[in-house]
Amino acid sequence: LPLEISTEALNESVGEAAQEDAEDLFAGKSVLLVEDNPINTEIAKMILTGAGFTVDTADNGKKAVEIYSAAPPDKYDVILMDVQMPVMNGYEATAAIRALDPERAGIPVVAMTANVFTEDLHRASEAGMNAHVAKPIEVPVLMSTLKRTLFPQQYANDPGEEEK
Repeated sequence: LPLEISTEALNESVGEAAQEDAEDLFAGKSVLLVEDNPINTEIAKMILTGAGFTVDTADNGKKAVEIYSAAPPDKYDVILMDVQMPVMNGYEATAAIRALDPERAGIPVVAMTANVFTEDLHRASEAGMNAHVAKPIEVPVLMSTLKRTLFPQQYANDPGEEEK
């Protein structure tokens, strides 16, 4: 069935005022979205662009490492990394990014996965991921995680939507 993605869900989830705040906060920020499922990619891209991000995509970890390595060091502010992907999974891709030159290796990487057991969170941390967002994506949780990841000095004490 050909279906269109509605922006109503984004507006309902975030609320117009919160979306405007996100647009102001994230305007000019760039994200590399790494996701192998085309539907998930489109939904995440819609959420992120609605929040003010510029979004580039890769459909597996190997492509993500290639794209990130070839880009200017300051092109991306954060990488959203699916964990289970073909060719190279998110853990392997994050480890490869962390092994790059110091100018590139420190970029924040946020895991996006349905795997939310303690051992999955531990494995993401061991791979060098900075944060974790569960799928399906809850927009307020994603925005809160991105705030705390990109602006740690300002939002370090923000408990995030998942803890409220």
